[in-house]
Amino acid sequence: MAAQKERVVVIGSGWAGYSLGYGIDHRKYDVTLISPENTSAVTPLLASAACGLFDPRLAHEPLRRRDFHAKYIKATVVDIDFDSQTLICQLAFEELKDERFNVEYDKVILVPGCRSNTFGIPGVAENAIFVKNVANANAVRSRLNDILEMASLPGTSEDRQRQLLHVAIVGGGPTGIEVAAELTDLFDGDVGVLFPHLKGKASVSVYDVAPQILAPFDQKLAEYACTALKTGKVNVKTNTHILKVTPNTIETQEDGATGYGMLIWATGNKSVPLIDQLNLRKTDKGLVRILTDDHLNTFAPDGTVLPNVFALGDAGDIEGGTLPTTAEVAIQKADYIINLLNKNVKTPFEYKQRSLVTYTGKWDGVVQGKREYTGYGAWLSWRSGNFFWTRSWRRKILMGYAWFMDWLDGREIIRN
Repeated sequence: MAAQKERVVVIGSGWAGYSLGYGIDHRKYDVTLISPENTSAVTPLLASAACGLFDPRLAHEPLRRRDFHAKYIKATVVDIDFDSQTLICQLAFEELKDERFNVEYDKVILVPGCRSNTFGIPGVAENAIFVKNVANANAVRSRLNDILEMASLPGTSEDRQRQLLHVAIVGGGPTGIEVAAELTDLFDGDVGVLFPHLKGKASVSVYDVAPQILAPFDQKLAEYACTALKTGKVNVKTNTHILKVTPNTIETQEDGATGYGMLIWATGNKSVPLIDQLNLRKTDKGLVRILTDDHLNTFAPDGTVLPNVFALGDAGDIEGGTLPTTAEVAIQKADYIINLLNKNVKTPFEYKQRSLVTYTGKWDGVVQGKREYTGYGAWLSWRSGNFFWTRSWRRKILMGYAWFMDWLDGREIIRN
């Protein structure tokens, strides 16, 4: 009689969760993935998808595929009993949201991700579009079509057109900058052709509380990116403090109220409720994250290591070795856990920094890594990176076809 396999439960379907669900050996372990989302967003592709370079559906991967051997449960884990090794789950369906059930585990891996942080600024939650998943990308596309058509209505004044066609982006990190770059390309290209009466009236502003954009990059590259964006007519506003947001205006301490047609919120993360309530040792500053040792095991409040409880991705951080909440970190930690479980590799986790790439518009960009460069070569690195992040050949082919059609006949966003 075959020995009963250990039960490994993965909580979350983001970068780390997706990799774990596919990578943990199902012949050795009974693997279950629990998440309210049955897809995994390819977050580096969301800016391009939102601005019409390809169908947003290409910016996420389904969990239910022929080669996905883990069991999937569409639910949210609301609590964990570490003594009995039991997860308390709530079904992720509106009509069944009050129903709960338990899942037992031998090992649990916490990768529930994080959520957008509005920092308590009035009006943000109600009026901003976030950039976390494909639904958000679709919301950007839909709003873009609406403001273009509203600005085209007979009798609309030029002041009203300029207000409608002003896109305010909060966040000077890679996501916010890439959205700004894609939008300026769109406004200078297809919008000018399909809406000639609106040519030159659209504008993009990037707001950031920090003194410079692209904080992960060296100052020299960040300054180059800022200059490139301004050349593309992006209004970059650093050292800016947002006071409140209304359906039509964004108010800052420095400039007062400014009208907009669309507000995109691409900054700030905060922990999900599960992480907040778990009785584990956590960080005490900034984003709340569960502290782990260098084998990604969590700590009980008294400092005892919990050998069967792991935390990674946005939810976990190695004690004394803070790493950013990026896809690259999440993937490398997931690969480490896969080797730990499948091959019993017990060397400490070591992060290897890969190149940082950001697009700044007009076939320009910045790359920081073993060597730094900008310009057309950086754009090619960024574009080819889309294939690196895309996980299936089916999506790579469809994305390549979409780019070819964009070049041949313009972006589809205006025709949706």
